[in-house]
Amino acid sequence: MRRMSPNGSASDALERPVDLVAHIGSGKTGTSSVQHFMRDNRSRLADRGILYPRSPGKGRHVRVGLYVKSDPDLLGSFEWPRQEAANPTVFRRQVRRRLLREIRAAAPDRVIISDEGLFGASGAALGRFRDLAGLFARSIHLVVYLRRQDDHLVSRYQQAVKTGEVRRLVTWAQQDFSGYYDYFGRLEEWQREIEPASFVVRAFEADRFVGGSLFDDYLDAVGAGIDAAALSPVTSRNPSLDAEQVEFLRLLNLWRVRREGATVGRINNRALLPRLYETSGGPTLTLPDADLDRFMARWQESNRAVAARFLRAGIGDELFGSPRKQSGTTSDQRLSSATAGRYAEAVGLDPRQRDGVLRLIAEE
Repeated sequence: MRRMSPNGSASDALERPVDLVAHIGSGKTGTSSVQHFMRDNRSRLADRGILYPRSPGKGRHVRVGLYVKSDPDLLGSFEWPRQEAANPTVFRRQVRRRLLREIRAAAPDRVIISDEGLFGASGAALGRFRDLAGLFARSIHLVVYLRRQDDHLVSRYQQAVKTGEVRRLVTWAQQDFSGYYDYFGRLEEWQREIEPASFVVRAFEADRFVGGSLFDDYLDAVGAGIDAAALSPVTSRNPSLDAEQVEFLRLLNLWRVRREGATVGRINNRALLPRLYETSGGPTLTLPDADLDRFMARWQESNRAVAARFLRAGIGDELFGSPRKQSGTTSDQRLSSATAGRYAEAVGLDPRQRDGVLRLIAEE
């Protein structure tokens, strides 16, 4: 597999191509945990001829996901201001050169790249990914984890609120998600555009993990040839907020948008999250069962097609075997003034922001 990137040159291409394993997501399937696991075990993996590169990102290889975006999408992305590049052309050149330099220096047999942002990439973006890989890969192997769409939806909403969403879950969930949750359509596009040497598809369900461990399952999926017990463990990443904390952040986002000129979807709440996690313990937010049943029914045929086409033999004809999460959940998206005041104190909101959130509770 040697396609030359239109943005590269003959001198860019690697003299000794390697096997590339691309973990493309999807999001909310333990990606942060496995990325930190791989980051913390770089040296041990290198001893086995596996490079988990640093240049695209210390844990998550976010620069690969940014690289494949169109110029407008790249410039409008949440991560672009952190890249310190003059323009998209300069940024892509830096990504190529640094990655190729790192691969040349390590001389590995296999390179593993992981970025959940790749999963929903457009056809044009997949072409850019293919061309980038063509500079150093003799073969491409894809790995993806898929989560029940109903569980994924409510988890995805929580992530959206962390970065500035202002709508309630019941309204936000009315969007057209077919481009993402039609898993068969997504995988078919990856298959068609990339023509991978192999495509490993796993259901994100603990009872299907190799050895009952996400890390063992991941190492098996990427062909690392090593058990997780031989590597340094990591703690779980990106924990959940409970329903009241999600509502607190949503109202704070709404205040910032209305009174501080913030932009929906581009609010950085990262500094607040650790303090909220310390007080988490209530039920997590979800939709009513009837809504989730209707949502899940939309993807039934697509999921069966994924199972028939992509799952390894012996798994069965259903993509997911476990029911959706129902214990410890609530569809009641409300917040009392007393609880909001407690959260405001815990995260250190200034009085103006705290009073703004309290007024929004009264208004709504």
